[in-house]
Amino acid sequence: MTIAKLLLGLGLAGAAFGANAAISYNATGGQFSLNPGPGLVTNTFDGMVLPSGFASYDSAAVLIAFPGNSGYAAEPPGDITDFFSVGVSDGQIPSSTITFGGAGISYFGFYMGSPDTYNSVTFHTAAGDETITGSQMAAAAMVAVDGNQGVGFYMNFYSAAPITTVTFSSNQNAFESDNHSYIAAVPEPETYAMLLAGLGLVGAIARRRRQ
Repeated sequence: MTIAKLLLGLGLAGAAFGANAAISYNATGGQFSLNPGPGLVTNTFDGMVLPSGFASYDSAAVLIAFPGNSGYAAEPPGDITDFFSVGVSDGQIPSSTITFGGAGISYFGFYMGSPDTYNSVTFHTAAGDETITGSQMAAAAMVAVDGNQGVGFYMNFYSAAPITTVTFSSNQNAFESDNHSYIAAVPEPETYAMLLAGLGLVGAIARRRRQ
């Protein structure tokens, strides 16, 4: 067995034992995350600016200047700043993905406006993909899923398996949100141990080759 195959096997075994496919979620009031966890970062899109670095957004077409437009992308209620939207007209795009660096994230949240059935958000983790629909999000907030532009709530998502990408999708107009928040995942001790064991094995093989 080659060293590459051995390390791949170790990595896959670690993913299989440490992964949890289920995304848990809830809805809270207000425009911002109530998550008290350490390291919370919030992207507001103020000034029509996308963040860069750890959280990477794939397209500036998601940015909508306040106050938006009630015909195709209405600002979430009470939100008086620029916001994020995916949709099918007026220069919007039907889906957009956020990619996270490092070990990914353990928490993601956003302020959502006018929930509708054609809204969805998909999370990619080491355990696989999971999509939460607009109907599920509205149910979490205990509101009707009817596109009411006067309805807004904050969605919170948690995952034991680190989230590496989040994709917002809408096949009509539109899925509006703002104040995206996240907490970076911290690798578990087992992950560090597996990495150190792999590095040690590589070092041992290199020493044997030199001898």
